[in-house]
Amino acid sequence: MLKRLVRTGDTIVFDSLTRLGRNMNDTLEEFRYYEKHKVNLQFIKEPYINVNYTGESTNDVIQSAIQKATLTILSAFAEKERIDIKQRQAEGIALARKQGKRLGCPPVEITEEFTDAYKEWKSGSITAVGAMKKYGIKRSSFYKLAKQHEEKIKE
Repeated sequence: MLKRLVRTGDTIVFDSLTRLGRNMNDTLEEFRYYEKHKVNLQFIKEPYINVNYTGESTNDVIQSAIQKATLTILSAFAEKERIDIKQRQAEGIALARKQGKRLGCPPVEITEEFTDAYKEWKSGSITAVGAMKKYGIKRSSFYKLAKQHEEKIKE
Protein backbone atom coordinates (compact mmCIF):
# COMPACT_ATOMS: atom_id res chain seq x y z
CA MET A 1 0.00 0.00 0.00
CA LEU A 2 2.74 2.46 0.96
CA LYS A 3 4.65 1.73 -2.24
CA ARG A 4 1.68 2.89 -4.31
CA LEU A 5 1.43 6.18 -2.42
CA VAL A 6 5.05 7.38 -2.33
CA ARG A 7 6.74 9.32 -5.10
CA THR A 8 10.29 10.39 -5.83
CA GLY A 9 11.43 12.90 -3.22
CA ASP A 10 8.93 11.80 -0.53
CA THR A 11 10.27 10.99 2.93
CA ILE A 12 9.25 7.97 4.98
CA VAL A 13 10.14 7.90 8.68
CA PHE A 14 10.53 4.51 10.36
CA ASP A 15 10.96 3.86 14.05
CA SER A 16 13.51 1.18 13.29
CA LEU A 17 14.97 -0.78 10.40
CA THR A 18 12.98 -3.80 11.61
CA ARG A 19 9.74 -2.07 10.50
CA LEU A 20 10.90 -2.23 6.89
CA GLY A 21 10.60 -6.03 6.56
CA ARG A 22 10.02 -9.33 8.38
CA ASN A 23 13.37 -10.87 7.42
CA MET A 24 16.70 -9.82 5.96
CA ASN A 25 15.75 -10.41 2.32
CA ASP A 26 12.44 -8.53 2.64
CA THR A 27 14.17 -5.64 4.40
CA LEU A 28 16.89 -5.38 1.76
CA GLU A 29 14.34 -5.67 -1.05
CA GLU A 30 12.19 -2.88 0.43
CA PHE A 31 15.23 -0.69 1.02
CA ARG A 32 16.41 -1.18 -2.58
CA TYR A 33 12.91 -0.40 -3.92
CA TYR A 34 12.78 2.93 -2.10
CA GLU A 35 16.39 3.66 -3.03
CA LYS A 36 15.67 2.95 -6.72
CA HIS A 37 12.67 5.29 -6.62
CA LYS A 38 14.69 7.97 -4.78
CA VAL A 39 12.43 7.99 -1.72
CA ASN A 40 14.11 9.50 1.35
CA LEU A 41 14.24 7.09 4.30
CA GLN A 42 14.76 8.12 7.90
CA PHE A 43 15.26 5.66 10.74
CA ILE A 44 14.80 7.09 14.23
CA LYS A 45 16.81 4.38 16.00
CA GLU A 46 19.44 4.00 13.25
CA PRO A 47 20.01 7.48 11.79
CA TYR A 48 23.36 6.41 10.31
CA ILE A 49 21.54 4.48 7.54
CA ASN A 50 19.20 7.31 6.56
CA VAL A 51 18.85 7.88 2.82
CA ASN A 52 18.48 11.45 1.62
CA TYR A 53 18.08 12.47 -2.04
CA THR A 54 17.63 16.21 -1.46
CA GLY A 55 21.03 17.16 -2.84
CA GLU A 56 23.10 16.62 0.28
CA SER A 57 26.37 14.74 -0.16
CA THR A 58 25.02 11.29 0.77
CA ASN A 59 25.86 9.86 -2.64
CA ASP A 60 29.50 9.43 -1.66
CA VAL A 61 30.64 5.96 -2.82
CA ILE A 62 32.36 5.07 0.46
CA GLN A 63 29.45 6.29 2.56
CA SER A 64 27.04 4.37 0.35
CA ALA A 65 29.08 1.17 0.73
CA ILE A 66 29.25 1.57 4.51
CA GLN A 67 25.51 2.26 4.60
CA LYS A 68 24.69 -0.89 2.61
CA ALA A 69 27.01 -3.06 4.72
CA THR A 70 25.47 -1.67 7.90
CA LEU A 71 21.97 -2.23 6.52
CA THR A 72 22.78 -5.86 5.69
CA ILE A 73 24.32 -6.54 9.10
CA LEU A 74 21.51 -4.86 11.04
CA SER A 75 18.78 -6.62 9.08
CA ALA A 76 20.55 -9.98 9.59
CA PHE A 77 20.70 -9.36 13.35
CA ALA A 78 17.04 -8.31 13.38
CA GLU A 79 16.05 -11.50 11.56
CA LYS A 80 18.08 -13.63 13.99
CA GLU A 81 16.47 -11.85 16.93
CA ARG A 82 12.98 -12.58 15.54
CA ILE A 83 13.90 -16.24 15.08
CA ASP A 84 15.28 -16.41 18.64
CA ILE A 85 12.15 -14.78 20.08
CA LYS A 86 9.93 -17.21 18.19
CA GLN A 87 11.98 -20.17 19.46
CA ARG A 88 11.93 -18.93 23.09
CA GLN A 89 8.18 -18.41 22.83
CA ALA A 90 7.68 -21.97 21.53
CA GLU A 91 9.87 -23.34 24.33
CA GLY A 92 7.88 -21.37 26.92
CA ILE A 93 4.57 -22.65 25.55
CA ALA A 94 5.86 -26.24 25.52
CA LEU A 95 7.07 -25.91 29.12
CA ALA A 96 3.74 -24.43 30.24
CA ARG A 97 1.84 -27.29 28.58
CA LYS A 98 4.19 -29.83 30.16
CA GLN A 99 3.50 -28.28 33.57
CA GLY A 100 -0.23 -28.56 32.91
CA LYS A 101 -0.87 -24.82 32.72
CA ARG A 102 -3.87 -23.76 30.72
CA LEU A 103 -3.08 -21.44 27.82
CA GLY A 104 -5.41 -18.83 26.40
CA CYS A 105 -8.69 -17.56 27.75
CA PRO A 106 -10.50 -19.63 30.34
CA PRO A 107 -13.37 -21.65 28.90
CA VAL A 108 -16.78 -19.99 29.03
CA GLU A 109 -19.08 -21.75 31.47
CA ILE A 110 -22.83 -22.23 31.27
CA THR A 111 -24.24 -19.93 33.94
CA GLU A 112 -27.72 -19.42 35.28
CA GLU A 113 -27.90 -16.15 33.32
CA PHE A 114 -27.10 -17.98 30.11
CA THR A 115 -29.68 -20.67 30.84
CA ASP A 116 -32.33 -17.96 31.31
CA ALA A 117 -31.26 -16.25 28.08
CA TYR A 118 -31.28 -19.57 26.22
CA LYS A 119 -34.78 -20.44 27.43
CA GLU A 120 -36.15 -17.02 26.43
CA TRP A 121 -34.47 -17.28 23.02
CA LYS A 122 -35.71 -20.82 22.33
CA SER A 123 -39.24 -19.98 23.44
CA GLY A 124 -39.29 -17.13 20.92
CA SER A 125 -39.97 -14.40 23.47
CA ILE A 126 -36.66 -12.72 22.65
CA THR A 127 -34.24 -12.72 19.73
CA ALA A 128 -30.72 -14.08 20.07
CA VAL A 129 -29.34 -10.54 19.83
CA GLY A 130 -31.82 -9.38 22.47
CA ALA A 131 -30.78 -12.21 24.78
CA MET A 132 -27.11 -11.36 24.27
CA LYS A 133 -27.71 -7.71 25.11
CA LYS A 134 -30.01 -8.40 28.04
CA TYR A 135 -27.58 -10.77 29.74
CA GLY A 136 -24.31 -9.21 28.55
CA ILE A 137 -23.10 -12.23 26.57
CA LYS A 138 -20.95 -11.82 23.48
CA ARG A 139 -22.17 -13.29 20.20
CA SER A 140 -19.49 -15.98 19.84
CA SER A 141 -19.84 -16.98 23.49
CA PHE A 142 -23.61 -17.13 23.20
CA TYR A 143 -23.61 -19.51 20.24
CA LYS A 144 -20.78 -21.60 21.67
CA LEU A 145 -22.66 -21.96 24.95
CA ALA A 146 -25.91 -22.70 23.09
CA LYS A 147 -24.21 -25.56 21.26
CA GLN A 148 -22.74 -26.91 24.53
CA HIS A 149 -26.10 -26.56 26.26
CA GLU A 150 -27.92 -28.43 23.47
CA GLU A 151 -25.32 -31.24 23.54
CA LYS A 152 -25.71 -31.45 27.32
CA ILE A 153 -29.51 -31.69 26.98
CA LYS A 154 -29.18 -34.55 24.44
CA GLU A 155 -27.11 -36.63 26.88
